[in-house]
Amino acid sequence: MNNKRRDFLKYTAIALASASAYSFGEEIRPLIDNEKAALIYGTRYGATKDTAQWIAKGAGDSVEVIDIENLKPDDLDKYGSVIIGSGIWIDGTHRKLMKLLTTHKEQIQPKIIASFIVCGTTGEDEAGRKRIGDYFEKFHKPLDVKPPLNEHFGGRMIIEKLTEKDRKLLENFYKNIVKKAFTNWDRTEPEKAEKFGARLTEPA
Repeated sequence: MNNKRRDFLKYTAIALASASAYSFGEEIRPLIDNEKAALIYGTRYGATKDTAQWIAKGAGDSVEVIDIENLKPDDLDKYGSVIIGSGIWIDGTHRKLMKLLTTHKEQIQPKIIASFIVCGTTGEDEAGRKRIGDYFEKFHKPLDVKPPLNEHFGGRMIIEKLTEKDRKLLENFYKNIVKKAFTNWDRTEPEKAEKFGARLTEPA
């Protein structure tokens, strides 16, 4: 990516950070244009991986999906744009992804065009929307500028696949915080994820 385009994305994001993600996306599309983009995600049980692949499907051939566990920091130089995504667990976002954003901020921040999270919170009420906002705030904390396009997606929980530590923490969370039954659920959103990916490449 040339310096002019990096500066454009950076300073436009600063100027319009208070605008809604959708309106901002409409104004600056396409965010990915004739350059290979990396969609870097962190997952624990697979829902974020699936969501990343659905986003990439919507965006087309411009996006390469990369698990943070397989990323070498030097690989970032191959890509003009970056999308970051993380699952949200009881202990927060993916630690390795957060470490990348902290230790390689100068290298990666000018390239970040979008971010997404995958979580159990639906955002159907004020408490849920606030929780999702808090998730994004923590996810973006290492960065000086919030990515111009951001979205949350539903995840899934299969209790039988949880580690013992996660099961105990979530059991307590559901009992004392959410005050709902601790059961399996699947709120993944393939269609919404594909539409999000399409917004990265559609012409204005």
